[in-house]
Amino acid sequence: MDPVTHVTAGVLLSQLIPGPSRAWSVVAGLIFTLLPDIDYFLVWWDRLAFIRHHRGFTHSLLAVPLFALLGAAVGRALGGPRWFKPLFWLGLAVLSVHVLLDLATSYGTQILTPLSRRRFTLDWLFIIDPYFTALLAAGAGAALLSPTWGRKLGGCCLAAAGGYLLLCGLYHHQALSLARQAFPAAAAERVVAALPQPFSPRRWQLIASGPGEISQAFVELPYRPWPQGAAPLKRLEAAQVPPGQGGQDPPLPYQAPQDLVIRTWKAAPPPASDYSPEAREILDRFLEFARFPLLHQTQSLENGRVLEWLDLRFSVPGRAFPFVLRLHLDAQGRLQNWLIGRGGGERK
Repeated sequence: MDPVTHVTAGVLLSQLIPGPSRAWSVVAGLIFTLLPDIDYFLVWWDRLAFIRHHRGFTHSLLAVPLFALLGAAVGRALGGPRWFKPLFWLGLAVLSVHVLLDLATSYGTQILTPLSRRRFTLDWLFIIDPYFTALLAAGAGAALLSPTWGRKLGGCCLAAAGGYLLLCGLYHHQALSLARQAFPAAAAERVVAALPQPFSPRRWQLIASGPGEISQAFVELPYRPWPQGAAPLKRLEAAQVPPGQGGQDPPLPYQAPQDLVIRTWKAAPPPASDYSPEAREILDRFLEFARFPLLHQTQSLENGRVLEWLDLRFSVPGRAFPFVLRLHLDAQGRLQNWLIGRGGGERK
């Protein structure tokens, strides 16, 4: 989730869980909720390291109790033994919620680090969800205003946010069922997913990868689930995707399930020459991070060619892709320079 959501969740929990004092609890809640994202500073050092290690060890199940113990030990040093236990339980709650909220998005969280680098995700929430954030912010504001009625209202807002999260989970189940109907062949190979879209829990991207291509559709689900066993797909239209310009996802409207439009991205032909070891290492790290990678296009130059890779997991109609890998190779496949994302820096 975004930092604002994490901050509001941390502040709200700091007022609902007994602590050394209201003010110090807010400070501790802010520190605990931001602590896992210290790995975000990797983006200023090396964007390749960022996509590999962000949401790694600092978001793992092992780091949660370790960070809670560290924070409680600092609190003991500042306020005495009586601060240790409340700060430990506060840290455990805030850090656990931070990991849960990140796990609910589609980015992927390495909760088993250092035992495994596998990224886990629930695919329930878009990384920025104003409705979810507003519920937490309202609860945090109320809890800060009053230690009596404010805490009660804050608890109600926290429960409402939890209910909203479960509602998104139910919509995800419905969208995933629809995706398996839309892409039956891909579903058998376990390469199908339903990914949340911004500004509505009813909007989803249905996506499936196959040999040399990726198919996707954008759907807006009805308010009520369709009857069990009913097939909402009445018409499927294939739409060939035009090449994107500047790393931007071509517009495609969100359709009702019965009017679903499927489009297919065809992978560009790979280069004839093999990648150099340096280029292969960069590509392998990107493919390790990407969930639905596609060699989008290749461009021939006088001194070689440029290859552009997308991760279609982050598709939002009409929006630029946040993670695009561009490799500039010479005629022998040697790396000339590379670029990741719109905000990435070129390396030589």
